[in-house]
Amino acid sequence: MEFAEIIGSEDTNNADDRSKERHIPTIEVLRDHDDTGNDYIHVVVGENVKHPNTPEHHVEYIELYGRTKMMDTVTIGRATFGPGVKPDAMFGLVNFGKYREFCAIAYCNVHGVWQNCIEIREELRLTAGCRREKCLQEGFGV
Repeated sequence: MEFAEIIGSEDTNNADDRSKERHIPTIEVLRDHDDTGNDYIHVVVGENVKHPNTPEHHVEYIELYGRTKMMDTVTIGRATFGPGVKPDAMFGLVNFGKYREFCAIAYCNVHGVWQNCIEIREELRLTAGCRREKCLQEGFGV
C-alpha cells in the first residue's frame, strides 16, 4: 500500500535525490532502549540532508503505522511540528512482536507526503517472543 496515493500527494517518484534525502522519513527500531526493556520506533525527517523547517517550508507531521503479522494496518501515532522544529519523533510500542513492518509518512507543507517502510528482520521478531514453529505457521518463513 502506498500511503501517498491514499492522501493524494504530488508525484514524489520524480523528485531528485537531494529532495528525497531531505523529505523521506528514516525509521530506526530501538529494542530495549537504554536497558529499560521498552521498545521504540524512532522516525526522523532530514537525517542526512537537513530539511529547511522555515515558516514557508517545513514538515508539519510524521505518522507511524504498523502492519501486523495478519497484514492489518494499525495507526501507532502522529507527531506534529511547527516551523523551526526538527521533525524527530519517538513512538513507544507495547507489543513489538505483533508487527512485521513499519511505515512512516511525513507531510511537507510545500512538497506533500513522503513515505518509507521497513520490514522487521527475523532476528528481531524472534527476540520479540515469536518461536520458530509459530513464525512458520504465521508465514514468516524463518
